[in-house]
Amino acid sequence: MIRAYLVGSKVIVTNIDDAKYLYSNGFYGKPLGIPKPKNIKDITRPLELSLIESVYLVKKGLIEVVSKNGDILEYKKLYEYGLQTIDKFDIMYRVYEDLREKGFIVRSGIKYGADFAVYTLGPGLEHAPFIIITLDIDQDLTPHELLSFGRVSHSTRKRLVLGLVDRKNGSVRYIMFKWVKL
Repeated sequence: MIRAYLVGSKVIVTNIDDAKYLYSNGFYGKPLGIPKPKNIKDITRPLELSLIESVYLVKKGLIEVVSKNGDILEYKKLYEYGLQTIDKFDIMYRVYEDLREKGFIVRSGIKYGADFAVYTLGPGLEHAPFIIITLDIDQDLTPHELLSFGRVSHSTRKRLVLGLVDRKNGSVRYIMFKWVKL
């Protein structure tokens, strides 16, 4: 079992061999100070995981997360911590989990003004073809918000996808937008 340590809203894998394993088996996390390693030999520092990635990896039984007071945080406890720490954590986690289960590589999309950047092959192997905005399926969306999402995806040359979560039953639906010139 890979041991990781909760530090605020991040989780750190300090063992370099464990960091290499997680990164090379699903592109989980990012090595501290190394934005996009080209190969596994480039991973020479601890791995930083997001809270969302960590909850997923705990659920899958791949890591155990240790709190600052030394307690091991089981899936439910870590998920509850995520709810308290990150706005719309439940929606973002549900979309993250759904995309991972479908075989996509899911990374933070904050630099694109989105919740996630999604890869089919992986970072360093391709540019992320999709950006994902996560929303509650019952949430109202104004035309102005939709246009702002579209402008960001267009300027970064990525396809915009809305990940809509139904909180009642946990289902996820996706809507992809495409710019059309008339």
